[in-house]
Amino acid sequence: MKKILLIIVLLVVAVIGAALYFVFTNLDAIVKAAIESVGSQTTQTAVRVDKVKITLSDGTGTISGLTIANPKGFEARNAFSLGAIETQIDLNSLTKGPIAIDKVLIHKPQVFYELNKDRQSNLNELYKNIAAASDGGAGAKKPAAKGDEPKLIIRHFQLADATVEANVVPLNKKLTLKLPTIDLKDVGGKNGATPSEISKQVLDTITQRAIAAVKQAGIDEKVQALKSEAQQKLDTKKSEVGSRAKEKLKNLLGK
Repeated sequence: MKKILLIIVLLVVAVIGAALYFVFTNLDAIVKAAIESVGSQTTQTAVRVDKVKITLSDGTGTISGLTIANPKGFEARNAFSLGAIETQIDLNSLTKGPIAIDKVLIHKPQVFYELNKDRQSNLNELYKNIAAASDGGAGAKKPAAKGDEPKLIIRHFQLADATVEANVVPLNKKLTLKLPTIDLKDVGGKNGATPSEISKQVLDTITQRAIAAVKQAGIDEKVQALKSEAQQKLDTKKSEVGSRAKEKLKNLLGK
């Protein structure tokens, strides 16, 4: 019996050891898959990452080539290209919770703003997707149970030197805008938040700032003027058609 118990213990230890080895040797791939899964679920578009490098000894990490695809109906492939992302994890928080990330720094990201021929904005559509996913809307994928997701706090989030590449199809106009630095403190609050909730908060902020930058460039007013002009032409056309129809009717009736 003792030998059997010893064998069982050895097998359990071997399985646990193999599992730990798999996690630590495949940690980068696991984190990459998690980012793509949570990101795609939050935005309801394809989120892709080229490479993740985590160094457990000091808690540092880099995420390279993170892109967020456009919703359907837009020319550009992506809405965001976040380039290189630096992170620093507070290792002492891993055993306490919530997990504290000291910093997330994003340098020189690109935001691709597009107003299509139907005068729909890709960032507005993406914002709607994020809101729908958060509320569990009809088009949203079912999120993981809140209890299954770890709680996180990002003590300092910074997005710097960002550019907005704007393509306004109705105006046949393209321009490049600078996005002011975004600095956020204690994302997730005192008690932390799930990765899905933090993703929503961060993407909400970036999306709204990018939309504001486009409006400040006067694009919104020009589009509104274009809409008004198109509506006036439509109203004039309707009036002309109505007048001709009345005239024909009079002729038919001999009046």
